[in-house]
Amino acid sequence: MNSSLIEFQKGTGPSRDDLPRLRGYVAQLVGEPFQFARVSYGDELTLHFGMLRPARSRKLANLLYGTYILRLRGSPWVLKSAKGPLVISPAVSGVSMPEGGRLLSKEELEKGEFIERGSHVLSATPVHVRPVEGYGFHLVISDGSAIFVYPIIQEADAPEDEGLPELADWELLSPRGLLRVGPGLQWSFEPDEATKQ
Repeated sequence: MNSSLIEFQKGTGPSRDDLPRLRGYVAQLVGEPFQFARVSYGDELTLHFGMLRPARSRKLANLLYGTYILRLRGSPWVLKSAKGPLVISPAVSGVSMPEGGRLLSKEELEKGEFIERGSHVLSATPVHVRPVEGYGFHLVISDGSAIFVYPIIQEADAPEDEGLPELADWELLSPRGLLRVGPGLQWSFEPDEATKQ
């Protein structure tokens, strides 16, 4: 049994600035096929990889999900598609648009025209982004496309936000559990109940 699987089974609490271990968690995406993008609850963009499976809830029985789901939360992202120009999410600010580039809504990405279905993940790399001091995520896919997810720039909480839980910058749901990354240089892994035994 390899050491990364042992770590997944043990699980881990919140970690700070531990990029090598974080890389081990996201490496499980390498080799998985891209299935589709979907805008989900709360206008969150999700990218589905791996084998398709039905929803666990009967209410959502008509929807399929990937065995790996990358949730981009409210994070800004940039997509370099092999089928067209560089596209940028509306959440990216202060970036000059390259020639031929354009803003792309989550709904446009959901249509499936920018990443070829069935193409495999070649690399999945978390990156320490400065001066934001958070973890971004770089994904390279075999069709020639690549996506970079940036951490959210943290602002001071408004009084009405005090006491609310912090939202992750991005998450990876896998058969082994849920990886939450951010805000800032922190991450945690919650193993799936079945893997705790």
